[in-house]
Amino acid sequence: MSVVEIDGVDALSMRRLAAKLGVAPTAIYWHVGNRDELLDALVDRIGDEVGRVRTTGRTPAARILSTARSLLVSIESHRPLVGLAHQRDRLGSVLAPAQEAIGAAFGDAGLRGARRSDATNAVIQVVLGYSITELYRDRSPATALWDGERTFDVSLKGVVRGLLP
Repeated sequence: MSVVEIDGVDALSMRRLAAKLGVAPTAIYWHVGNRDELLDALVDRIGDEVGRVRTTGRTPAARILSTARSLLVSIESHRPLVGLAHQRDRLGSVLAPAQEAIGAAFGDAGLRGARRSDATNAVIQVVLGYSITELYRDRSPATALWDGERTFDVSLKGVVRGLLP
């Protein structure tokens, strides 16, 4: 995971991983398989790392907001790993713990069925949209015209208030 987080997924090779671990490359092939199998195993671990969200608050709204903020921090802390999960078409499994927590809070607020699912997905979309916006803003800070964190909070709170019964 550290090779991918520091240098990107393209820098991950069996030879480099073996050198980092102090083993022969054949040991990696023997225990893990080929590079695709290694990447799939890494994505499984990513879910454990990125998916670890913190939910706090006494009200459903507070729990939704705290989970969304926790997910954002996790995504931003592990951006290359999230990118790998996306490349491997496994982003959904990485987001599942946050989706479950947010969905449960919407359920506690009385939302059921499609309304609950749509509300959950809308909050996840706000988090992912902000994360992508920040990625591009980081690449070109001179074009930033807003206070990102404040804008995220305003957007998130507005969406959550609008979705709660």
